[in-house]
Amino acid sequence: MKIERIETIPFRIPLHAPVKWGKVGNKTAQEHVLVRVFAEGGLTGIAEATPRPLIYGETVPSVMHAIDKELGPRLLRHDAYDREGYWSAFDEVPWNPTAKGALDTAVYDILAQAAGVPLAQYLGGASAPVKISYMVGLGEVDATTNEALQIREKHGIDAFKIKAGKSSSQDIERIRRLREALGEQAMLYIDANQLYGAHEAVRTINRMAEHGLAMAEEPVSIHLVPHARKRVADQMVVPMLGDDSVVTIPDTLRELSLGALGVIGIKPPRSGMHRSTAILKLAEAHGLPVWIGSQGVSGIGTLASAAFASAFPNVIRYPADLGNYLRQADDLLATPIDLRDGQVHLPGGPGIGAAIDEKKLERFRSDR
Repeated sequence: MKIERIETIPFRIPLHAPVKWGKVGNKTAQEHVLVRVFAEGGLTGIAEATPRPLIYGETVPSVMHAIDKELGPRLLRHDAYDREGYWSAFDEVPWNPTAKGALDTAVYDILAQAAGVPLAQYLGGASAPVKISYMVGLGEVDATTNEALQIREKHGIDAFKIKAGKSSSQDIERIRRLREALGEQAMLYIDANQLYGAHEAVRTINRMAEHGLAMAEEPVSIHLVPHARKRVADQMVVPMLGDDSVVTIPDTLRELSLGALGVIGIKPPRSGMHRSTAILKLAEAHGLPVWIGSQGVSGIGTLASAAFASAFPNVIRYPADLGNYLRQADDLLATPIDLRDGQVHLPGGPGIGAAIDEKKLERFRSDR
């Protein structure tokens, strides 16, 4: 089944309120790229490329250029079933992770449609509901506590990723207040975006652990010498969750050899379905659980990542960080995501099931 045509459309969907993270992260809208891949027989695969200039160096224009001028031509006329073949061609172009991930995900959408099954089933699992978490951005303690309470009340979500790293004392207080407000049953974990120093990380995270912290995502720089990262992990009383340190297969092998991580993070929008599965199998072989990260996706990416999470429940043991779409003023999906009791219920049809509302696409596309 040959790939015949590829289309990229930039879009911009405003958020209800800005979300802040890291040193300078401040997001006010979803500024992503809709990717459509057309194959023989009339099948169309849909995916979402999520540029993150401050993390991967990709922008909306660079993603579109990479797909239109470099990666797309390497995929055209390629057999959709030859995933190793087209990834080998992608690897001729360095980096560009979310551009590659979107193309791969769209191809998997086509393959699942051709098989007549949901994507989760095509990946080898079952299309079951996926428990999700919601990310709480940097902000005042009262405001972030109220945000978490409102999300739980409205959507039944009882797992929260809390941004941290700028002020140890405020970070500890935020966790204490959230635990007090949400009760013992809520799952809380932090993402420090590599901002803590080594000693600060150990001291701060172990204080947080007194209030029931589940894990800590990238508390220190991924560029520390290996023994320093390992020492931090060994002194923490909760697992270190890898994210930016495990973007690629070689990254993951390096971190697994180091032995610092207790949880492997996978973000399908940056590694696609094919490479994400390979990373998951490496984690499984080393006896480590997997967490599915958001990459800040809209509804399109949420359905794709939820399908991946649904397919591997024995390895993916944490709620998937897929509540980001709730921040949006609207979405491109023709049918809203079915979120009940803190779980995303996947569409029952073949493929990803991310049908696009063409009128909304016309409204939010940013190239006109």
